[in-house]
Amino acid sequence: MAEKKKNKLFNSLDEIKKELFERSVWPTRQEVINQTVIVIILLIITSAFLGAADYAVTFITRTLLDGSIISAIMSSAIALVLIAVFVALFVIYFAIRYVRKNRYNR
Repeated sequence: MAEKKKNKLFNSLDEIKKELFERSVWPTRQEVINQTVIVIILLIITSAFLGAADYAVTFITRTLLDGSIISAIMSSAIALVLIAVFVALFVIYFAIRYVRKNRYNR
């Protein structure tokens, strides 16, 4: 019995070694660098978007609690820029969805 368990263990270890070093395809150094740069860029973009969203929500909440939101928005250039950015992102999102939907329906 001990002999069978030993064989199973060694067979399993051999299969793991084959899977790791013979069957798996490892990325090249350049592929890893490219993917790392893409991840860092996406992190920066996402951080900027979340920071802008946090600023906008904080600004809107404070102006709602203080009183007139319309006059506060019109007096703040940053708020107008944020609104323009959100509208642009909204339009881009739905344009991409529209293009993808029409590309697959042909």
